[in-house]
Amino acid sequence: MASPDRFTYPVDTTHLPQNESKTILVTGVNGYIASHIALLLLRKGYVVRGTSRSDSTPSRLLSQPAFQPYANTGRFQHAVVADITISGAFDEAVRGTHAIIHAASPVDFRLGSVDEFFRPAIEGVQSLLQSAYLENRDHKGQISSFVQLSSIAAIVDKWRFPPVSEGGVENRAYTEDDWNLSGEAIARKSESDGSFLPMVAYGASKAAAERSMWTFIETAAQSDGEWVGPACTAINPGVVTGPPVNWPDHPDALNTTLLPVWNIWSGKCKAEGRLPPQIGGATYVDVRDVASLHVWAIEHPQASRGQRYFATNGKAPPQGIADTIRKLYPHDDKVKERIILGESGRGYVTAFGWPGDEPTCKATKAYQALGVERFRGFEESIADTVEAFRMQWPELGL
Repeated sequence: MASPDRFTYPVDTTHLPQNESKTILVTGVNGYIASHIALLLLRKGYVVRGTSRSDSTPSRLLSQPAFQPYANTGRFQHAVVADITISGAFDEAVRGTHAIIHAASPVDFRLGSVDEFFRPAIEGVQSLLQSAYLENRDHKGQISSFVQLSSIAAIVDKWRFPPVSEGGVENRAYTEDDWNLSGEAIARKSESDGSFLPMVAYGASKAAAERSMWTFIETAAQSDGEWVGPACTAINPGVVTGPPVNWPDHPDALNTTLLPVWNIWSGKCKAEGRLPPQIGGATYVDVRDVASLHVWAIEHPQASRGQRYFATNGKAPPQGIADTIRKLYPHDDKVKERIILGESGRGYVTAFGWPGDEPTCKATKAYQALGVERFRGFEESIADTVEAFRMQWPELGL
């Protein structure tokens, strides 16, 4: 089993006393990113109330090595929300909380229609934000923050701003003011002509879900004369890697962004003779930095209010995963033998920064918020991920 401490977060004891009386709601708490957020909150002394669709989530989550220290403390609570799209579904879950992190938005590229992506994404945000708004209105503003896990896909619009390599006039330097405005039309056209593009539909759904949060605030503020709900923030990460803290029973059940790392590491890609397909623009970030940014946002509601934050560190396509693993194990012949070679060095630059001849999505605001020059590097993220794989599944002999 992977060590509960080696790949996670140090305990910040300076925050423990003031946080013990604060309950933070984390939706979809059993998810890859959400479980990291929950763990960091617990380590900072908060009470975490997690939601999921199953009443088996608490026992499974608290059996994970990283969560075992909190199993009998009473600081992890759980609420079953079977259908996040129902109005009022979160009313009980939000009651008595002090901040909300909405992370219940799984990435599943197996869905077959635009509406399958859109409905849970939009209606889940609407349902939760409505509950938070009513709770604040009736209890004088106890919920200070509402942080939505959005995506870089809600921002990048390659159809309006095609890169030079695809006929554009310049490579866009995206900022948090940009929006993906074209994705829905492209996705619906692909659905109607039988060439459905699930990745495009996903990006469009993330944009629509995030916009629904900002629209809800504007509408309620116009109706009431002011916004009485919590400070709202969006976090927009790229492709997220890094070691899980809530492990599936088998590698095949890893989430969408980690499964390509496993398939390269395990030798499946070598056996198939091809690298995994690139996810979006292959911007990357480590899951621990994404979690830290969410927690920073709830702890600084005045600074984060109304803001969007890129959580990106550069570009790292699947070729970079293969190259990094081979570099990490230069003397291990078994590793070198099973890792696909591909075209070494193709598609990225040294230190996995931003290629000078491609669009950029620089996380300057997030770096400043967290007081860092850069997030964890890609090589560190992949090194920790594959080492965690080795520790979690030693019986596989990799």
